[in-house]
Amino acid sequence: MTGPAHPSYPIRTERLTLRPVRVEDLDAIHAHRSLPEVALYLPHEPHTREMTADTLRRVIAGEALAEPGDWLDLAVEDPSGRVVGEVLLKRDAAPLTGEVGYAFHPDVHGTGIATEAVTAALDLAFDGFGWHRVIGICDVLNTPSADLMRRVGMRLEGVWRKDGFDKERWHDSLQFAVLAAEWRRTPPPSPAERAVDAAARAFFASFTRRPGEPVDLAAARRVLAPDAVIERVAADGTVDRGDVDAFLAPRLALLNGPSLTEFREVEAAATTLVAGPRAVRTSQYVTYGVRDGEPFSAWGRKVLQFRASADGAWLIESLLWTDEPERAPVAAV
Repeated sequence: MTGPAHPSYPIRTERLTLRPVRVEDLDAIHAHRSLPEVALYLPHEPHTREMTADTLRRVIAGEALAEPGDWLDLAVEDPSGRVVGEVLLKRDAAPLTGEVGYAFHPDVHGTGIATEAVTAALDLAFDGFGWHRVIGICDVLNTPSADLMRRVGMRLEGVWRKDGFDKERWHDSLQFAVLAAEWRRTPPPSPAERAVDAAARAFFASFTRRPGEPVDLAAARRVLAPDAVIERVAADGTVDRGDVDAFLAPRLALLNGPSLTEFREVEAAATTLVAGPRAVRTSQYVTYGVRDGEPFSAWGRKVLQFRASADGAWLIESLLWTDEPERAPVAAV
């Protein structure tokens, strides 16, 4: 099977121009590939200039997507002509299938530029190349990347547990995908679904401890109804029940205590059902942290029941959860 035919470049969107990277893009692309925050969830360290130059040579050679494994690297130019990021399409071994990837300068995070550029690249994959299926993969902790793929209409297909080892740790991955038959046919979430999503994200994100920063759990308290019932199913099947204060107090003490120096809880997968003023959200989540100097991770499930308050806010009226046993990361041999 030959590679896809070259489209007519550049590709233009409302604000952006996409075209294959060129050797003269080295400085602009190295400006973001060299940043630690850009490389944080990538399988490599921040690029040296030589690494960026090697990457450019490799993707330019594979621009035609003539062979499985080749990457088409599209430079993303903003209205001023500045290259602010890249969107990449990889040809996979199976016919008419591929993978999308992306990297953007932090200057444009939160502007919608990444969403606009990735949407244009998927248009190219399906309408230009005639692909049948495109996947996207990200670290389970990379919530902005996962949110972007959900935003453009890709669906979460699965969680890969400890599927890769880099930067001295085993990591978990999320795989998203979209079919040509689904592209642009997925209805957008309703306002209620978006509000429940936002409340759930605020709840999970509040249980974050960064080195040297105190935790107050105010965000979690804001999305918990004052009369919320909170239950935990223990490993032996017994159920502990408590109220909001009984739930938050020990967690606040632990997060601000001397033992736990880093902690993050991330909702990896979730389904939401909204019926009138009530909603049920079933979540699979992962926790990562450093306790007594040793890294640890664990998984669990939560069922959150929401109700709409008089002012339109969605509050958690009940929470049921169970944790899997913790597993300390094991170094590769």
